[in-house]
Amino acid sequence: MKKESEPDKKDAAPDRTVLGAERSLAILSAFIDAPEPFGLTELEARTGLFKSVIHRYMMSFIKAGYVVQRADNSYQLGPRAYQLGKAFEARFDYADFIMPTLEKLVRETGESTAFYIRQQEQRLCLYAAETPASVKATVKAGSLFPIDQTSSAQVLRFFSVPGNAARSGGRYVCISVGINNPLSSSMSAPVFGPGNALVGSLTIFGLTLRFDPAASGAMRATLLQMAQELSIRLGASPQVYQAPSADIFDEAAAQAALAAQAVQSTQATVGDG
Repeated sequence: MKKESEPDKKDAAPDRTVLGAERSLAILSAFIDAPEPFGLTELEARTGLFKSVIHRYMMSFIKAGYVVQRADNSYQLGPRAYQLGKAFEARFDYADFIMPTLEKLVRETGESTAFYIRQQEQRLCLYAAETPASVKATVKAGSLFPIDQTSSAQVLRFFSVPGNAARSGGRYVCISVGINNPLSSSMSAPVFGPGNALVGSLTIFGLTLRFDPAASGAMRATLLQMAQELSIRLGASPQVYQAPSADIFDEAAAQAALAAQAVQSTQATVGDG
């Protein structure tokens, strides 16, 4: 008789992954957020593979031009990796990733959704998906708006500053009620991309009569989860969101805290002088 703790091999999906391919990807991926070239010791720490194993793979990468070995025996990505990145960049279409996310949000929340990017001191609605509800809030893709106090503007203003993602205290969802239209409300979360730089704001918006962002904890959690998943698909590191929480992010309070820290730092510098 089969033990109860034994998995049912007939029902288990076969593992068709290739170990060599997974190791290759792990090694090459270790270079993505590396601030400078590094050696086998650092690669071992980043990948969990033994140096002897990594070294064998590195010989193939160097031969194919994906890695370059420097005079000090450290490694960095090579020209072939650059060509691969440029090929991706030339064919990359944000709509292929963002629109399915917006449409999924509409299905799961019943409200309209949009994706905003920053254009200097304005925000551009790059993509939008409408709720099928007969009474709804809408925005057209291509519309330009000021960087004001709406939830999407808060995200674009705060999280576009390098390092601010780590200063949010784990809170990434901004909300707004009746800023430009007294009848509408919204919630937004940042979406990051390559280099963990902000790409834009993922936003849910609807009629205040039925949509209260402050009371919609489950919806905020859904928004944040989809923003994280989209960020990873766009090339961000999962670690860009530090201890993420669906709690509301108070952008005004965060900006005030940063300003106070800057004043303290300036006063300390003057005092030291």
